[in-house]
Amino acid sequence: MDDTEIKSRLNRSENGSRKSGPLLQASGLSRRFTDKDTTIEILNGLSVKLDHGETMAVVGESGVGKSTLLHILGTLDQPDAGKVMYNGINVFEMPSARLASFRNSAIGFVFQFHYLLPEFTSLENVMMPGLISGMKKKNIREDAEAVLIRVGLKERLAQRVTDLSGGEQQRVALARALVLNPDILLADEPTGNLDQRNSAQVHEFLVELNREIGMAMVVVTHNLKLAGMMQQKMHIADGKLKHLE
Repeated sequence: MDDTEIKSRLNRSENGSRKSGPLLQASGLSRRFTDKDTTIEILNGLSVKLDHGETMAVVGESGVGKSTLLHILGTLDQPDAGKVMYNGINVFEMPSARLASFRNSAIGFVFQFHYLLPEFTSLENVMMPGLISGMKKKNIREDAEAVLIRVGLKERLAQRVTDLSGGEQQRVALARALVLNPDILLADEPTGNLDQRNSAQVHEFLVELNREIGMAMVVVTHNLKLAGMMQQKMHIADGKLKHLE
């Protein structure tokens, strides 16, 4: 499989282009948590907009709501108030089964702790989203092989993930997030558990991914170097997003 074929499997259209205009618009997001008699407001009327192919970094102190925001944008959690719109559709108005299908196909997730299935190989882990969505095993296997090769793991397809290094495991997690060619990648501290060399490799890959196939990204990070690689650089404080100065 040559580079052209590998890249074509990662592209939604023949020329690799994606739509213009807003992909994601969230407005008035509020999220509160109650502990006994105390209510903590994590998000307070927060709004965010991301075009197709655009990248955004979100930085801020621990506990200010970065992960909460990412979970809401990824439809893993619902806000107490506000809307999350993808391509003009309010996703939280979808029936639960349709929302789950949308989440699986349109949104890729990468977390600091990769949550790979330890008893399976790299290839089997990356195939999992396609199998869940009902794809034919042959087709998802080909796509999974292609994306694993793209992230530099050609020689690790049949390795159990427990036998991989931390950097290799995170690349498997990236491949799993990308295998269904989502419109957006949501990454929560994707290099927080990696050493400097492996962090740099993941940083470079994220930039290449955006440049080559135009995938939108929201990256929550404490790493200012990674944040500086994103087109929008935002800081979250007092429940709102502001441009990072």
